[in-house]
Amino acid sequence: MRVVGDAGLEQGVATGGETGTSARSRWWRGLEPVVRLLSATVLIGAATGAVIGGIGGRLAMRVLFLTSDSTVKGVTSDDGFEIGRFTLSDTAGLVVLTAVIGVVAALLYLVARPFLAPLGSAVVPAMAAFYGVLGGAMMVHRDGIDFKVLKPAALAIALFVAICAAFGAVSARLVNSAATEGGWPQRRSWWLLGPPLILVLIPPFVVLAFAAVAFNWLATAGRSQTSRWHVIQASALAVMSGLFVLGAVDLARDTAALT
Repeated sequence: MRVVGDAGLEQGVATGGETGTSARSRWWRGLEPVVRLLSATVLIGAATGAVIGGIGGRLAMRVLFLTSDSTVKGVTSDDGFEIGRFTLSDTAGLVVLTAVIGVVAALLYLVARPFLAPLGSAVVPAMAAFYGVLGGAMMVHRDGIDFKVLKPAALAIALFVAICAAFGAVSARLVNSAATEGGWPQRRSWWLLGPPLILVLIPPFVVLAFAAVAFNWLATAGRSQTSRWHVIQASALAVMSGLFVLGAVDLARDTAALT
């Protein structure tokens, strides 16, 4: 009887272990697509920020240098670059800076993405407007150098607002494409998707990453149909609308003062 009891105990322990392993497997199967999307968003944000923000910003500065008078040459911009001096090191520095900013901005979109479902196909143009206005409001200011010495001021404002808007549209489009069922992040090796996750362990990336994973996992896990989720969704949209209005007012005031 003792032998039989020991065997039964061992079988129960084994069964319990298998059940625990199975539960962990199911948990990871539900979470893995969101983690893969998080890694893809980091890559998208870095690439889009580097190309649109870095290279695009460098081209915009070149255009404005050509349209401004000769007195701007040698003036240090608000970002610490010498206007009229286009070197490889300065360009590389700008590309790295905008890549990092791009990661933050893309992660912010990933956080907001589950709440933007009611917009449907209008999400991309909405993000173009949102990032254009908010980004423009943060970049255009009356107390700096850039928009006082670069002429015409209206062109300078339009170019930098357009860069921010283009980033918003492209990054939203790419993240949405990556988030589709069977999208490229779900088919790629962890050798590609693993390294970007190291970045999100660093503040402030870790906070955005946690929020992005939590909200997107809740949305895909069926929580998006609950009344509590609808309240959170409405609140998030209200906050974004408020930020858009505040940004638009600030941008309009600065534009009026500079032009």
